[in-house]
Amino acid sequence: MADLFQEIDDELRQDKASKLWRIYGKYVITAAVIVIVLVAAYRFWEQKEQEDAEKASNAYEVALALGVNGDYAGAIKLLNDPIVSEAHGYAVLSKMQKANFAIKIKDFEAASITFKEIMRDTNSPKFIRHWAEFKYETVMLGPKTNALKNEEFGAFIATDNPWRFLAREAKASLELRDGNIIEARALFAGLADDENSPDRLRLRATEMLKALPKVD
Repeated sequence: MADLFQEIDDELRQDKASKLWRIYGKYVITAAVIVIVLVAAYRFWEQKEQEDAEKASNAYEVALALGVNGDYAGAIKLLNDPIVSEAHGYAVLSKMQKANFAIKIKDFEAASITFKEIMRDTNSPKFIRHWAEFKYETVMLGPKTNALKNEEFGAFIATDNPWRFLAREAKASLELRDGNIIEARALFAGLADDENSPDRLRLRATEMLKALPKVD
C-alpha cells in the first residue's frame, strides 16, 4: 500500500513539473540564451579592449621615438590617430605629448589650445589639470613677454596650484632673460626662502642667487 501511495505521489509530482515546464519552460530557455549571449559579448568586448590597448601602447611608443629623433610633426600626426587619442588611458597622455611636441616646433598656438583642452577635461586627474594650467600660462607668455601676460602669470602664481613653484621659477627665468636682474633675484630669493618649495627647486634658486650679480 505504501508503494502505491509513493507511486501516485511521484506521478503527481511529475505531472506538476510537466505543467510548470509547459508554462515557464520557454522563459527559462530565453533567460539561459540571454545569459550566454551576454557572457559572449562581454568576452568579446574584453578581448577588443585588450587589443585596442596594445595597439595604442605600440603607437604611443612609436610617437615618442619619433619625437626623440626630432620628427615632432610625425609624432603629432601619430598621436592624433584615434587609435591613440581615443584609447582609454592614452587620451590625456597623447594630448600632453602633442602639446610638448608643438612647443618644440614653436607652434605655440596649437600647444596652448591643447593645454586648454586638458585644463577643461574634468575626467582628467586634478593634478594633471593643474599641470596643464601651468603649461598653458607658460606657453601664453611665449617668446614675447608683455605686461598683460605677466599679470596673468602672476595671478596664477598667487593660487594654491601645486605647480605654482615651477611657475615662479619660470617667471624668474623670463625676467632674467629680459635683463630684469632685480625682479629675477627677488623671485629666486622667494623660492629659496619658501620652506614649501620643493627641495630641488630651492637648491636651484639658491644656486641662481649665487650666480646672479647683486644690483642696488
